[in-house]
Amino acid sequence: SPHHSPLLGRRRVLGLAAAGAGAAALGLPRAAAATPNFSRRPRPTLGGGTIDRAASGPGPAYDIGLDNPVLVKNWDFGHAGTLTGISSLNQEFQYHDQFGTIGNGTNYGAVMVAPDAANALPGQPIQDPNRPVRTFHPYSMRTHLVPLNGATTVTPTQHNAGSGSFQAKWTAANGGSLLGRDLLWETRVRYVTPPYFWFAIWTCGNIWQRGAEIDVVESFGYDNGGGNTNYDGRFWHSGVVGGTNSVYYHANWGAAMASRGITSFDGTQYHVWQCLYRADDTYEIFVDGILVQWGTIHWTVGGVQGAQPINMSFIFDGGWGHTKVASVNHSLPASALQGTYYEWDYSRIYLSA
Repeated sequence: SPHHSPLLGRRRVLGLAAAGAGAAALGLPRAAAATPNFSRRPRPTLGGGTIDRAASGPGPAYDIGLDNPVLVKNWDFGHAGTLTGISSLNQEFQYHDQFGTIGNGTNYGAVMVAPDAANALPGQPIQDPNRPVRTFHPYSMRTHLVPLNGATTVTPTQHNAGSGSFQAKWTAANGGSLLGRDLLWETRVRYVTPPYFWFAIWTCGNIWQRGAEIDVVESFGYDNGGGNTNYDGRFWHSGVVGGTNSVYYHANWGAAMASRGITSFDGTQYHVWQCLYRADDTYEIFVDGILVQWGTIHWTVGGVQGAQPINMSFIFDGGWGHTKVASVNHSLPASALQGTYYEWDYSRIYLSA
């Protein structure tokens, strides 16, 4: 059963599933994933977010058990992708959350920076062309951290740092049994981080009361004293709020990772994060084809069965600092932000046919 054994997904190459359905039918563990090959890409399209308006692009990077996947959103960052620059990014993404805030309320130390006045909320910082927070490259987009208003020291409670974080305008109407289809969200990303960074790929809805929320991955650059730091993001956790988690990350991220067979992690290298949320309200989270979390969650207010349904937003946080987390609520010389970035290759959403 996939809920009782560490699994490795089978690699898909250019959208064609690898062989091995017989093993799955017998209930055997999936084979170890081959090294992904991202060097060749078909001509991509964005997709309209539905089965009837599907996108053109690759299948899932790893076969983790989604039958008959249909690519419905293909956010492929970079000059060769579907999002080639800030104009196309503006069509698909916003620079605030679904509640109209630019820093997860007042929680985040760095606030989202808008690319221009047309895409800014009242009072939101607008990008300085000399210090961009989003830069496009042949096969990726980098988001950056910058000091704001000439700050030479950045402090979370002063919100005087800016980030290139972003959130999809497109939302899924529901999730799990309320959506009625299996949904796979897959993102390929890497990062070079400063102390006290805050990184998350996560989803929640238009109402949040201690859930429902899925944190595909969350990491931050803590300093817990005694040299116990995570400035490079080698430790992280995955799980849900408002549902059940099978792997307990809270006490020790590294120990929980090791329990899934991950004893080292280099965030400066690309990794593929996948969240498979099924129509039976079960979910599984994978990194590079390795199962790192699973459980159940209802896509409702608080994740409570029978509660009010909510939609599903897709959030990409490449930030810094947190005013409610003591280990990253520290000041930092602004110069320490130079040379750091989060690099986004792609993010894709598939639905079961």
